[in-house]
Amino acid sequence: MKQVLVVEDEIIIRQGLKVLLEDVLGGFQVVEAKSGEEGLFYVRVELPDLIITDIRMGGMDGLTFISKVKQISTHIPIIILSGYSDFEYARTALRHGISEYLLKPVNRTELSEVISRIFGSTEINNTDTTRHFQKILQYIQDNLSKEITLKHIAEYVDLHPQYIGQLFKSELDQSFTEYITGQRLERAKELLRQTQLKVYEVAHLSGYKSPKHFMTVFKQEVGKTPIQYRNFF
Repeated sequence: MKQVLVVEDEIIIRQGLKVLLEDVLGGFQVVEAKSGEEGLFYVRVELPDLIITDIRMGGMDGLTFISKVKQISTHIPIIILSGYSDFEYARTALRHGISEYLLKPVNRTELSEVISRIFGSTEINNTDTTRHFQKILQYIQDNLSKEITLKHIAEYVDLHPQYIGQLFKSELDQSFTEYITGQRLERAKELLRQTQLKVYEVAHLSGYKSPKHFMTVFKQEVGKTPIQYRNFF
């Protein structure tokens, strides 16, 4: 189910979009925000699959909100809502990388067509996502003996850390931390089977600064101590 953030200061429009997306079109979960500030707070906590935002709101206007979202992630498709009098304003927004715009009042057929175009093009862009993700996985393999954080990876591939964290969930159904732990343990098991390195050396080469912590994690996840695992083979 795709998550849609609706940023709109008119409650009737917010609720109407919620009904259209969740009950009429289906397959969507709507999160409502009544201002750009509130919408931005949500984006910083969890990246939605799609944003629908009014272009004119009290407080932070739509273009300011969009520019701040783009600083967090350039990958979220955005639909802007516009009145007829805001047409030139909407065209300006489109030149800044906005996916689509809709005129108020929103027509369910037009909304359906726009969303189909967006997620159709998103599927085409999966090649880029796969390329980025493979680069991330290779970086992890090349640096398992070192400290690896989302910030390190973000700087390496020039993506937002939060977006990278979501990639692990969507691509592998694992958190970043779960994946790193699994890969470190696989490296450790390989070293234990194929070398006669000391346990503390295996720990270090697998990315654990503390041998004691390594042995605790290994026993918890594998069910054997490193020595027991080595002797088994």
